[in-house]
Amino acid sequence: MKRKAIFVLTILVIAAISVAYLVFQPRSTARIIIDGVVLNVDLATTPAEQQQGLSGRGSMAPDHGMLFIFQSEDYWSFWMYEMKFPLDMIWFNSSRQAVFFEQDLPPCTPTVCPVFTPPAKATYVLEVNAGFIAAHRVSLSDTFTFVSSAFPMAAVNVAPGYYIPIFGQGLGI
Repeated sequence: MKRKAIFVLTILVIAAISVAYLVFQPRSTARIIIDGVVLNVDLATTPAEQQQGLSGRGSMAPDHGMLFIFQSEDYWSFWMYEMKFPLDMIWFNSSRQAVFFEQDLPPCTPTVCPVFTPPAKATYVLEVNAGFIAAHRVSLSDTFTFVSSAFPMAAVNVAPGYYIPIFGQGLGI
């Protein structure tokens, strides 16, 4: 009986540690610059991170965003499912040049949840607070660059010849 209790307790401790690791795992982040504005972005590089996106968050700081990095150029579609605040979205090709954007996208309602698909293929999609595109006069063909930092970092090869600086762990690409 004592052995069984120790076994169950061990399983519970392992489960608790696993959940804590998943919840508190540091996100991979980077800094980018677009139209003279430096943004701190969470990187969404794995299917799980890309599916979660910003869903469920209550808000986002004005100088933050989320950058989705895909393994290939394609017509990547997005929606505002389980979002709590409006966003602007910018799609970029493999040269990091803006090819499409949508502004002031409201969160989905129980009856309306449109899907947004660019007319051109993209490798990156940047989600920022609503109003960012207008406030900073972002236009098609604008590009973004990754900003170096004084902090130690690694570089990830996301496509032949394309390396990005990363901070944090667990990119999985």
